[in-house]
Amino acid sequence: MKVLLTAWHESATCRWCEKTRPCVTTSFSDGFLKEAPMCWKCLETSVRVRQRTEEEPATPPSEQRKAP
Repeated sequence: MKVLLTAWHESATCRWCEKTRPCVTTSFSDGFLKEAPMCWKCLETSVRVRQRTEEEPATPPSEQRKAP
């Protein structure tokens, strides 16, 4: 996962928390968010959420253990 930060905004509405704060324009390489203004706190949270999503197995663990 790559995150591209392209612009700084002194005041913008964060896409994640919807509060007016200093923000950066953020795009995730996998399309999770594109050209979204985000405050630093929410950017950190969104990176963690996206990273966990990538680490999750494709099939639930309960289905992985079932024999054919």
